[in-house]
Amino acid sequence: MIEGKLIKFYREESGLTQGLLAQGICSVTHLSKIERGITEYSHEITDLLAKKLGITMNIERSRYFFLKEKLFKWNNALIMIDSKEIYQLKEEIENESLRFLADFKNQYYLILARYYLFVNEKPKTKKIIETMRNQYNDLDSDEQNFLNHIDGIYMFLTGNFKSCIETLKKIDNNYSNLEYYYHLAIAYHSIQSTIFSYFYGQKALQFFKSTLNILRIIDTETLLLVQLNSKEPYDMDETKQQYEKLLKVCESVNCIDRASKVYHNIAFEYFRRKRYSEAKQSYEKALELITEKTSHYLTSLNGYISTCYEGRLLPEEELIELSKKGLKLTKQNQDPRQMDFEIQLHTIYQNEKELYEYIEKTAIPILIANGNQFVKLHYEKKLFLYYVKSNQKEKAFQLASDKMTSEKSYYHFE
Repeated sequence: MIEGKLIKFYREESGLTQGLLAQGICSVTHLSKIERGITEYSHEITDLLAKKLGITMNIERSRYFFLKEKLFKWNNALIMIDSKEIYQLKEEIENESLRFLADFKNQYYLILARYYLFVNEKPKTKKIIETMRNQYNDLDSDEQNFLNHIDGIYMFLTGNFKSCIETLKKIDNNYSNLEYYYHLAIAYHSIQSTIFSYFYGQKALQFFKSTLNILRIIDTETLLLVQLNSKEPYDMDETKQQYEKLLKVCESVNCIDRASKVYHNIAFEYFRRKRYSEAKQSYEKALELITEKTSHYLTSLNGYISTCYEGRLLPEEELIELSKKGLKLTKQNQDPRQMDFEIQLHTIYQNEKELYEYIEKTAIPILIANGNQFVKLHYEKKLFLYYVKSNQKEKAFQLASDKMTSEKSYYHFE
C-alpha cells in the first residue's frame, strides 16, 4: 500500500496525469486503485510505474520508513528537550522531500510548530496552528490531539491561561504524550488552582520518571515545590534546601536554563518574605545564566526590578533603564508581559494617578481575560488600597463588592 502512496506523490510532483503515467502499463482505473491502496497489484506494475517516474521503489520504501522514524525521534527530542538532537533532526528532515507525503505532512507541520515554540518563534507557531485549525475535521484523532496540545502550549506562553486549559482538556485518553499533564499543571497554577495544579503535576511527574526525562522531572519537581508556598509561605529554610537539591540535579546534567528557573523561584520566595537583599542575589544568579532570548528572561528581569525598587537596592536611574529595556524587548516580541514594565515605569516615576488608571483600565481587564489570578489579585488589592487612600469610596466599594460576589463560599458550591 505504501507503493501506491509513493507513486501518487511522485506523479503529482512530476505534474503527470494518471492517464499519462498509466499509458502502456495498466488502466487508469487500476492506477487509481493502486494509489488509493484499495486493490492488489503486482510488483512488476509498480516497478514499471516507478521507472517511468524515475525512482527506484526499494529505495523509496526505505526513505519512507527512515523518515517515519526520524519524525518520531524529532518529536521525542522536543519532549526530552534534547537540543542537539532537535536541531540535527530538523536539518535532516527538511532535506527529505517525502515530508510532504500525505502520511507525513500534517505530522511534520505539527512537530515544526512545536519546534518554533522551542526556539521562541511564536508567530510562526501561530500561523501553523491557524492553518491546521481550518482543516481540523480532516485530521485524524492523533493529529487533533497533537494540535490541541501545541495550541495549549502556545496559549500558555502568550498568557491565555483559561483558553490553554480549555484546549488541553479537549485531548482524549488515546493521546500517548502525557507530557500535556505538565502543561495543564502550570496553567492551573497560573489561575491559582493549587489542587488541580498539584494533581496534574503528580501525573506529569509519574510520566517523566517512566520515560527518564530528567529535565522535565526538574521542571515538575520545581512546580510541585511552588505549590507548597502558593497559599502561604512555607518554611524558608526547608524550601531553600529543596531548591538546592534541584540545583545539584541541574548541575549534574549541565542544565543552565533549569538552574536559572530554580534561582528565580528562590528569589521570588525571598521577595515574598521581604528579604530583598537575598532576593536580589538570587535574581542576579538567575539572569546571569540566561540570555535576553530565553523565554523566562523577562519574568526574572521584572522580579529583579521589583526587588531592587522595594528594597531600595539600586539607584532610580538604573531601575528606569532596566524597565525601559524590558519594555523594549516585550514590544519587539509582542510579549504580553509589556504590561509589567509599563507598571514598573509608572511606579518608579511615582506617577500615582497614571499608574492606577493603567491598572484599572488596562492591566486588570487583560488579566481577567487571560485568567491570571495571581497577578490580578495582587493588582486588585493595590487598586483597592489606592481607592481608599484617595477617598474614592464608590470605586472601593464596587471593587470589594465584585470581589466578594465572585468568591465561592466553602459551605456552598453556588
